[in-house]
Amino acid sequence: MDELSQGSFDLACMAYDNGLLKEARSQYQHLINLHPNYPPLRYNLGLVYFQQAEFVQALNEFSIAAIYEPEDIDTLYNLALCQKKIGDYTAAIDTHVRILNQEPNHFDSLFSLGNCYRDQYEDEQAIACYLRTLTLQPAFMPAIANLAAVHHRGGDYDLAIGYYKQVLQKQPQDESIGYILAALQGVPLDHAPDSYIHDVFNSYANDFEHNLVVELGYNNPQQLYDCFIRSNASKERCLHGLDLGCGTGLGGLVFQKMVETLDGVDLSENMIDQAFGKGCYTQIHHNSIVQHLTTTDETYDFFLATDVFIYAGDLVPIFTLARAVATDHALFCFSTEHLNGTLYSLQPSGRFAYSTGYIRQAASETGWDILSYESAPLRWEYDEWLNGDLWILRLLTPEPQA
Repeated sequence: MDELSQGSFDLACMAYDNGLLKEARSQYQHLINLHPNYPPLRYNLGLVYFQQAEFVQALNEFSIAAIYEPEDIDTLYNLALCQKKIGDYTAAIDTHVRILNQEPNHFDSLFSLGNCYRDQYEDEQAIACYLRTLTLQPAFMPAIANLAAVHHRGGDYDLAIGYYKQVLQKQPQDESIGYILAALQGVPLDHAPDSYIHDVFNSYANDFEHNLVVELGYNNPQQLYDCFIRSNASKERCLHGLDLGCGTGLGGLVFQKMVETLDGVDLSENMIDQAFGKGCYTQIHHNSIVQHLTTTDETYDFFLATDVFIYAGDLVPIFTLARAVATDHALFCFSTEHLNGTLYSLQPSGRFAYSTGYIRQAASETGWDILSYESAPLRWEYDEWLNGDLWILRLLTPEPQA
């Protein structure tokens, strides 16, 4: 570049370093019009696009830079990150392998490659990558935590417990790790911590519907709706409904036709962002179910909870709180994972399962009448269907005093 362009390039870099992304972007684009084949311009503009979450544009810039500097590790690494961001895992894996062929101990690429394999459920390859990262940095907690999670979902509980314990030793205040360890070790708990629910679903939001619906055959909202219709619970639309743990809004989409005003409540802001895009909720409260039911001034004649109580544990508090803000004859539709036994139990999966006897007892204790109950397959898991139960309840109204 000439001296004038170099001065503009330096100013653009300074703007980027100071967080002035719009200004840096404009200057880089102007310089690219003058010097379209200069790799540092393409690379730096790619960084700006990446910071602005415009990953397709970033991918384009890093791809062009890589044409002119095909062995530049930084360019290839950022290219791989963009490929993963847009969901092209095959390309991301190939690019990381390309990097590691040049630098076998490139730590960041090795760890990122493990994450690509993990997200593609190629667990053996993921484990191999994480173990290699630990040979380079033995105390790298993200790799240890990911090893725990991959072994956990693969059913290698002893290995998972060992890695989770290493994480908890370094992070003793981590409620999520403590909860999962309790689940794996059979420690009885009555609910999942809010921090665990928030973190799991915040990180899961973007892939939630694809993984659940496409890969696991999840159709719980429609199953519950069909059960509701068969129960003849209501011939008219309800006035005000609340979707407990509304997630991305899959339940709201199905049940919105039954409720004039449907609101939601969820702990994960990323899930709420997805749900707002469905257009089925009047408002969504960023809160836990218990906290919202405890503090709300609203009343409801319809409650919905599709595949939500897997993290609730003891349902008596929720049934009691819902009753306190319910109008006469309010309806409550929900699903549970099935437990052969009594009461409820935290499973090694980290989810709660419920016996039908427990649901009947909890409903009776808190003033809800069971209108309908059906068993149903909830989703495909570990090469078989996970059994669940569908419930339709109506609030019992006390008889008037004589």
